[in-house]
Amino acid sequence: MLSLSIFAAGYSYMQEYGPAIVNWGSNVKYGGTLVLAEGQGTEMPYNLNPLSPFPLQITPLIYEPLFYVNTANGAVTGLLGTKYEWTDNNLELVVTTRSGVKWSDGKSFSAADVVFTFNLLKKYPSLDSSGIWSKVSGLQSVQASGTNTVIFKFSKPNVPQFFYIAMQPIVPAHIWENVKDPATYTNPNPVGTGAFLFKSYTPSNGDEVVVKNPDYWMKGRPYIDELVIKSMLTNQSAFLELLKGNAQWGEFYAPDPQTTWIAKDPQHNQIWWPAEGANALFFNTQVYPFNNATFRKAISLAINKKDLEDKAYFGAGGYNVNPTGIIPSQQSEWLDPTLTELASSLNTYNPQEAQQMLASIGFVKNSAGQLVGPDGNALPSLKLSVVSGWTDFITIANVMSLELQKIGLNVVVDQETYNSFISSLMSGTYQMALWGLNGPAPYYIYYDEFNPTLSATKIGETARAGYTRYTNPLITAALSTYAQTTDLRLQKQAMYTIERIILEEMPFVTLTNSTGFQFFNTKEFTGFPANDNFYSASGSLEPGSYDGYIEALNIHLK
Repeated sequence: MLSLSIFAAGYSYMQEYGPAIVNWGSNVKYGGTLVLAEGQGTEMPYNLNPLSPFPLQITPLIYEPLFYVNTANGAVTGLLGTKYEWTDNNLELVVTTRSGVKWSDGKSFSAADVVFTFNLLKKYPSLDSSGIWSKVSGLQSVQASGTNTVIFKFSKPNVPQFFYIAMQPIVPAHIWENVKDPATYTNPNPVGTGAFLFKSYTPSNGDEVVVKNPDYWMKGRPYIDELVIKSMLTNQSAFLELLKGNAQWGEFYAPDPQTTWIAKDPQHNQIWWPAEGANALFFNTQVYPFNNATFRKAISLAINKKDLEDKAYFGAGGYNVNPTGIIPSQQSEWLDPTLTELASSLNTYNPQEAQQMLASIGFVKNSAGQLVGPDGNALPSLKLSVVSGWTDFITIANVMSLELQKIGLNVVVDQETYNSFISSLMSGTYQMALWGLNGPAPYYIYYDEFNPTLSATKIGETARAGYTRYTNPLITAALSTYAQTTDLRLQKQAMYTIERIILEEMPFVTLTNSTGFQFFNTKEFTGFPANDNFYSASGSLEPGSYDGYIEALNIHLK
């Protein structure tokens, strides 16, 4: 079961919906054009298909899911769904859909639209990017019961599947039943239930524009009249739009935000870089010497995590990184309190202890400062893979390579295209790589990384996930226990089991918190998320994320 923790003290939320819809009071001001700058690149193909893996950024503003799940803390907010319940020994998920909702063409929304959407994904597997109908999900059927109830039937209990079902955008059956090929359909005249209506897209400059839906079902929302997304060629050009005052909201990475942004107008310029995931050093545990847990632990001790945070994120992401991969907003709920001391000892920077640990398994430095293995041969250069253009990851990789020299390792940072990088992870042909961990609860991290059905047993075989290629029958059993129950106590015990194994085996090293990158100027607008008002996770409008949509529902004129 997902955590339902409330995001902040001092703010109230709309009881009818949930903690992502903030109650700003009766004097809230309406109107205005809000401009969001992003470094997504210009001339993106015209595509407003919400089922496509690569739609335009405005698409989630037009098409809604059943529920919004805050991936930083697991809090659930109702959108097209108002209630959900697991029944029949967790073999059925029963969702109540919202009454009184209309599509933007005036037709009524009902449970039939939900059933149609999910069965469309089944018919066209290329659209099922979340694996809702995959063999491992266990989903057997989706049926309506009346106009406001949808029943998802499973062959086996799979409680965590709620997250993917909840966040699936819903399309109108009366339009999409006439679409010949939904996989290639670009949806030129989108009809949704969302708070915004499509206005225009200009490929030459990357501007995407939506306007307020005057008939939106959520009373009083949105507050703004228009939202313009400026998709700039680079992060730097997007940042320049903010600095010029051409945008009030930015979602991109920029170095040293305290100096380059906040200091230029401390009264109005704000950042919000919440920890929404973790950045980790992945080991290929099927490759020598990373097949040795003690070797992996030694590397962890030889890396100064605080230095990585300072160099890559300038302290904005915080220093409470945990080696289990559990992010700060989830630690009070999910972290085993009996593991605090062990986790702390493994998270310290101690190259001397790392050297002693290596010596205990036969790895010592020679007179040239090279690490020599038990066979008497110096270890060759080790490759650390990172995606070219990912500035923060490249910074982390370069800092780590210098630190690991102190224990005798020569680490070469290899910047690859994304396609080449992900191919090496999936095929198991990499040695070390920088990758991210995220999910609304730790289960989602551990399921992706340690489920043997997603991984592979031989180098060259394709792994859909589980890129460390580390598996453990105790972890597999714990994942199964978690998935079969809604009992939070049992779920926590399952996670505690996995956490201890991670600390003992260290298949990955958690390096820093992974943050969202948001910049705000509050001269005209307010209602942005903040550390004390954590109503969304990142501001992203990427496929599968509704953070930016939730923010667009809350932001308003001063």
